[in-house]
Amino acid sequence: MLKKYFVSFILFCLMAGSAFSQGRETTAKFQDGKHPVFTEDYNFPTAIVTNVIAQRLKKDGLSPTSRRGTISSLGRPYPILSSDTLDMYFQVEGRGKKGRDGSTVNFFIAKGGNNFIGESDDPSLSRKAIRYLDDLRHDIAVSGLQQQIKQQEKSIDDAARDYKKLLKDNRKLESKRYKLQGELSGETDLNQQNKIRKKIEKLDKSIYSKQTAMSNGQRDLQQRKAQLSVLQEQLRSVK
Repeated sequence: MLKKYFVSFILFCLMAGSAFSQGRETTAKFQDGKHPVFTEDYNFPTAIVTNVIAQRLKKDGLSPTSRRGTISSLGRPYPILSSDTLDMYFQVEGRGKKGRDGSTVNFFIAKGGNNFIGESDDPSLSRKAIRYLDDLRHDIAVSGLQQQIKQQEKSIDDAARDYKKLLKDNRKLESKRYKLQGELSGETDLNQQNKIRKKIEKLDKSIYSKQTAMSNGQRDLQQRKAQLSVLQEQLRSVK
């Protein structure tokens, strides 16, 4: 049941990311004024989106620079878009705290200086720019899932470490109880017997509490592993 729910949740996020919006042309303020810009929204944090754009440009042979949320590639042709020399600027703006609720990318293209390009200037380049932003969605989804998997693996390691500590502590408590039970069986003094019984009762409460925590910890660990399997399955499906 949990796995089915989690699959649905992940699929919803990815579908929301795909359907949230399509690339479009609009105008936005940049540098010294308003210019044509190609924009798209992604349902992933700015850190992931920024990294994917930078890595994509590097993979394509460019040398992008990044400053204050803007990734730039200046004075180079980008054959995917055009054989002309281009100045490209990707502004990545986040939604929510530290951009964790999603990102908007504004993609400015200029053919030298202030000659920013829109659909009316170069229809072919404009279509390719919008398609480029749409195509980034797949790489962003893959990167997002890879990061989630990495975080989930760490959470499993942390949960497993906590469970092992609970198990070790519980064994110590049970060992103490066993020792006290031996002392009680060999004790003839009633006062001493009562003291030992009180210690055993106190230990029993601690053991019960520890075993409850162990049961919850084991269940939590199983749930985290199930969630990891779903994420890994989803990554395979989108690659």
